[in-house]
Amino acid sequence: MEYIRIKNIGPLKDTGIIPLTSIMLIIGEQSTGKSTFMKILSFCRWIEKKVMLKEYNDILERGSFIRQLKEFHKLSDEYFNNGEPYVEYKSDMVSILHNGINTKTKVSRVKEELRHTSKISYIPAERNLLSVIPNLDNKYKASTFDSMFNCAMEFSEANAVFTKKNPLRLSFADDMEYYHDGSNDYVKLHKTNTALLLENTSSGIQSTVPVSVLVHYLCYITGKPSRRTPSMVKNDSEQGFGQENASNRLNFYNYPQLYIEEPEQHLYPTSQAKLLRDIISQFSFAMNKTGYPGYVVMTSHSPYILTQMNVLLKARKAYLKNKVETLKIIDQDCILPLKYYSAYFVTQNGRMENMMDNETGLIKGEYLDAVSETTETELNQLNDIIYG
Repeated sequence: MEYIRIKNIGPLKDTGIIPLTSIMLIIGEQSTGKSTFMKILSFCRWIEKKVMLKEYNDILERGSFIRQLKEFHKLSDEYFNNGEPYVEYKSDMVSILHNGINTKTKVSRVKEELRHTSKISYIPAERNLLSVIPNLDNKYKASTFDSMFNCAMEFSEANAVFTKKNPLRLSFADDMEYYHDGSNDYVKLHKTNTALLLENTSSGIQSTVPVSVLVHYLCYITGKPSRRTPSMVKNDSEQGFGQENASNRLNFYNYPQLYIEEPEQHLYPTSQAKLLRDIISQFSFAMNKTGYPGYVVMTSHSPYILTQMNVLLKARKAYLKNKVETLKIIDQDCILPLKYYSAYFVTQNGRMENMMDNETGLIKGEYLDAVSETTETELNQLNDIIYG
């Protein structure tokens, strides 16, 4: 079983052992540790990728784990002053234990045929900068290589794929498509046949276009050659890789890893649902190409994202009963096995609660209805005052 446990880092006091699935949704109030959890998980998975390629010696240096984590995800020293920081991560390829100042990274013994590589993308909440500052990767100033700069570089790779002749249809809007002309980003409106500079569009479009572009791009390059340098490939035999590994797995992206902060930013509820379905369908498309499930991890404040995930969970149950009728409602690519999903609520005391109902396989109603129940109670109390 793959799992992670985090203690005493930022708002997180003790997550407990969290089993890891292909699609994870982390929800909770502001500043409870949702992004902290996802940042640490994505960092551990980056280490795992380094292990896959046998390029991990720098991670084993004393103090390197926390130093690189802090630099890449911009975590201040205060995040590590709430007790002894603890990270435990376990997968088939690697086990990581960070306890205090010491980090023990153990490479598990695995068969060579299990080695593979993936494309990891962390899409931060500040991604609207990609929309309002063209060519951000050439302008962004940072003292270290961090998540925002990495996202800007990936966006500059991705937008080159979507040209005026090959635009990206934006799933969250019925009449819009995106393209890049080599210098600028545009959103074309079909109804009026006009193209607007992305930097001049609404906040919802500016925040969501980078998500759509990166998701489609990363799923598109799944199964295609990775960006390994010739020197890396040349050294494969010296590292002990077999020829079959070097040519058929390590030099190709086997699956995407997507870590998305607040995909719902500035979107109307129906658009949130469309975006989530598009993310899941692209994930399914990539998985079907190579047979590797991959990972999609999202943080959210939105009850609509939570509800829409429940719709997809229920669609799977309905699909097993009646495929024809279910596919009239939900697209095939959005219907995945229930075991791929998990959802957690981060509490205000820094712990994590499993929101899935073991019997139904759906998200528990108490989490879906918490806000509406509070609102209903207040409305009833106010009605008592008004009407006696």
